Amino acid sequence: MNSYVFAALVAAEKPLTPENVRPGWIAMVTVLALVVATYFLARSFLKHSRKAQQPWEGDEDR
Repeated sequence: MNSYVFAALVAAEKPLTPENVRPGWIAMVTVLALVVATYFLARSFLKHSRKAQQPWEGDEDR
């Protein structure tokens, strides 16, 4: 994989500077997908943890 990155850098016509290198749409979509997945995982975790705290039928209060 590193050889591909090196080849791309060598083949680039412009040198890499902060003006012509910026994050793309793929990075933004990836971060948003991770945020959405984290939200749904946290919601599911809270739902299951609330359910686990309820006593089972027939259990006596201790």
